[in-house]
Amino acid sequence: MRVKLLHEIHKAGLEQKPCYLNMLAEKVGVSHVAVKKHLDLMIEEGYAREINPNGKPVYLEITEKGIGVLNEFRKK
Repeated sequence: MRVKLLHEIHKAGLEQKPCYLNMLAEKVGVSHVAVKKHLDLMIEEGYAREINPNGKPVYLEITEKGIGVLNEFRKK
């Protein structure tokens, strides 16, 4: 699930499109509550970050650490 979320965040960034919680929930087919729980952990661990923490919606981007994880999964 988290790799899928990282992939969608990265893809949105490459396409220069906004990425936010509800969009991710729709893309991966789970509730926004489930996505929020995963995102909170991913942000805490440094795999993604909030671009505008007080915004509505909060936009997200992948970090270098997150890109590293995606690259590792692509090698497998």
